[in-house]
Amino acid sequence: MKKLILALFSCILIAALMSGCGGKPEAKAVEEQAAEDTQKAVDNAMEVMETLTNKEWPADKVPSEIPEYTGGEIANSGGDSKDFIIKISKTDEEALSEYLGKLKDEGWSVEEGRESIATKGIYELRFNWQGDDHIQMNIYTSELGAWPADKLPADVIPPEEGTLIGDVELIESVPDQIWYTNYTYDGVNEEKAKDYMDMLISKGWSGDSYMVTKDVEWKGKKYNASIEVYETDENSSTFTLNLGLSQ
Repeated sequence: MKKLILALFSCILIAALMSGCGGKPEAKAVEEQAAEDTQKAVDNAMEVMETLTNKEWPADKVPSEIPEYTGGEIANSGGDSKDFIIKISKTDEEALSEYLGKLKDEGWSVEEGRESIATKGIYELRFNWQGDDHIQMNIYTSELGAWPADKLPADVIPPEEGTLIGDVELIESVPDQIWYTNYTYDGVNEEKAKDYMDMLISKGWSGDSYMVTKDVEWKGKKYNASIEVYETDENSSTFTLNLGLSQ
C-alpha cells in the first residue's frame, strides 16, 4: 500500500511541476497556480499516506463515546465524520464478543451475527469479517433532529422523553392522499414507548400500547392519522406515522 501511494504521489507531483513549466512572462500566473496546485497535491498525498498507514486507534477521528478496540491490531483507517472505517487484523470472534460485551455494559444495543451491529444515540457500529482474523468496523454518525411541528398536524406530537435521531421526512406516497414517515427516539425503550402511546391516548387518540389512531385536521382537510411502534429495544424506539385523506 505504501509503495502504491508513493507512486501515486510521485505522479501527481511530476504532473503538477510539468504543468508549471514555461519561460514566457504571460505564463507567470499559470506558474503560480501550478505551484499552488503542487502544494495542495503534496498536502493531500501526505494526508492519504498518514491515514491509510495509521497503525493506532484513531482517537482524534473517532468520537470519544466509542471505546477503543484492543483485541487486535489496527491495519488502517479513514473516512469522515459521518462514515469512518477502521480495519483490524489479528483478531478473532472471541475478541469481538468481548468488545461487544463492553459496548453492552456501556449502554449500547447490540445484535450479534456474521454482521454484528451496535447502536447508541446518533452512533451505529457495523462489524464485517473480511477473513479469519480481519474485521472491518464501520462507524456511522447521524445528526440530532428537530421535531418538525410546523410540517405535521398539531395532534401529532413527539414523546416527552428521549432524543430525536435524524430528520423526520414526511413522504407523500399517493399525491394529496397518503403520507407516512418514521421517527426514532434514543432513550425511549419499550416501556417508555408504551408510555408514549398512553400519553397520546390521554390526548384523544384511540388504540393501545402498540398503535393509536385519530381523525385530524391538516392543510384544511380531514385525515385519518395512525402512530404505531415500529420497533424498539432497550435503548431506542422507532415509530411510524401514517396520514390518509378521509373520504
